[in-house]
Amino acid sequence: MTEIPCSHAFVAIKIVHNNVYDYVDNCYKKSSQEKIYARSMILVVTTGMPHPNDYYRIGNVSEQVFLLPPITSRPPGRSKVNRDESEFQNKRIYQCERCHQLGHTRRNCRNPNPS
Repeated sequence: MTEIPCSHAFVAIKIVHNNVYDYVDNCYKKSSQEKIYARSMILVVTTGMPHPNDYYRIGNVSEQVFLLPPITSRPPGRSKVNRDESEFQNKRIYQCERCHQLGHTRRNCRNPNPS
């Protein structure tokens, strides 16, 4: 459907000694892609960029200043394991001793004068 043969078809084409690219649709070939994007692709001006061959003339690389990774240290002791609680786990429902409402305890009760 996509006009690109699957891997099994590629093997069969190779066994028959044919060119695989003859069986691929023209829109996927590089020549067609260059024609499609020729007007919309604009080359980037590269003024002031070093030439790749100039890297051999840099000299001693160890004297150059490079960005070093941050200094990190692991905290002492065994690492904590954050366990995901199961949805089937029985969760304790707290009841306040002051106002007798569910969901909190006397320590963090926001109703100072229950009636």
